[in-house]
Amino acid sequence: MAVDIGKYAEGYLQEWDQRATVRARQRYRLTADAVSKELYPALLMPILKHPEIVALGEEARRRIAVQTACAAQEAIAGIEADVVAELCSRLAREGAGVPLPGAARQVALTIGTDELYHAYVAREFVADIERLSGIPAVAADDARPPLYAAVAFIHAAAPDGLQRSAETMALCIAEHFVTEELFGVSKDTVSDSPFHFILREHLVDEGRHQVFFRHLMRHLWEASGEDARTALGQVLPGFLDAFLNPGFQRHLDLRILEGIGFTGDDSTRIATEAVTLAYGPPSDCAKGMRPPARHPLRLLKEAGILDHQPTRERLIEGGWLVDQVKSPIHRGID
Repeated sequence: MAVDIGKYAEGYLQEWDQRATVRARQRYRLTADAVSKELYPALLMPILKHPEIVALGEEARRRIAVQTACAAQEAIAGIEADVVAELCSRLAREGAGVPLPGAARQVALTIGTDELYHAYVAREFVADIERLSGIPAVAADDARPPLYAAVAFIHAAAPDGLQRSAETMALCIAEHFVTEELFGVSKDTVSDSPFHFILREHLVDEGRHQVFFRHLMRHLWEASGEDARTALGQVLPGFLDAFLNPGFQRHLDLRILEGIGFTGDDSTRIATEAVTLAYGPPSDCAKGMRPPARHPLRLLKEAGILDHQPTRERLIEGGWLVDQVKSPIHRGID
């Protein structure tokens, strides 16, 4: 049974002052003593273990680690400020495409406030890393994290009358996915590292956001008519294709490798070999069976969206679901 989104939002607002990091706690600042510790998990930087990178010595590996950490924080800042906070503002101002209580719109404003603060902290962290390590971040270019393209797809693909519903669906999926990924990363961090401290602060807010957006997703779906559900289901596969595209991280790896002297061809080869050494050869399984898919699929199931036959069929056609009798994917999310 769906939670009453209005009553939930009222309780959320009553607790925001005490629980939001922007309101209730002093933020972490990087120090000269801590800058030599883990700034980003080694587990997420497979190129550091490539033999040709190891052969370059510790200074080169440190440069790669620092620049990867900075790139990750810049990506977080961009997503939070440019995409999530903007979508939250629109949710508060224009609604969700279905009736939405005023308290829920106010929650959207608090979440947008939280996200802009996260962007501030992330960019401050990057500046502190550069100042204390003496290693510059990789210069910005036109590449953007995949959520930018995913939201652009929604704008282009959703019917005019469903733009707000489609944007809200995208926001719910994105916030759920990012929070689950951050929780997963937090389990593999060094407990006294700068990355652990800044991630823990971020998750204090994101855990609350995730619960709200989970309730909002179900509210949106249950309040939508059959035609709207079918139309939203039509755009889901394309949104997931764009949102879960791994190309952005590879682009960053190549730029960092080229920055320490590798040619474009060698950078591509090293990045490919490093990922294969760390995770095995590329999988040819259905997209829905790959690890990144588990979080959005679980949210779609919890919201009742996977029970909608036309949407299921579109997700199967798009490779994001396969029939239960042919694959264990549904057993993994049931």
